[in-house]
Amino acid sequence: MLISRKTIMASNIEYGDQTIALSKISDISLKCEYSLLSAILYIILWVIISVLTLGLGLYFATYYFYRAIINKTYVVNANGERIGRLQCELGLGGMFGHILLWIVITVLTLGIGLIFYMFRTLRLCLSKTRMVQP
Repeated sequence: MLISRKTIMASNIEYGDQTIALSKISDISLKCEYSLLSAILYIILWVIISVLTLGLGLYFATYYFYRAIINKTYVVNANGERIGRLQCELGLGGMFGHILLWIVITVLTLGIGLIFYMFRTLRLCLSKTRMVQP
């Protein structure tokens, strides 16, 4: 369920069966539960994939890493109760066109484009993220 701009303009945010008062919006925070073990296993997996694909897997690894972190992030209230979860809805199709563009940019700029790749990848993942029920 997405929160619309019209809903936010009101004095309360209606989210599913919950009502969040805007005066209490400062009490809402994000909590990420992505573990160090998950990150280590993720890195090992993508190093293997990247070796097998001669480095092209690294372009995909960035998206999946950001997506995994976003999907393990929860919206919590002042009491620490989960009131929502972030969900990145970026799929392989959305990644593929973006990756092809950045491969071309990387080749044309002799690798300098990779400096901006990480930021643009994060931006795309965040743009495809919404809050859902926990």
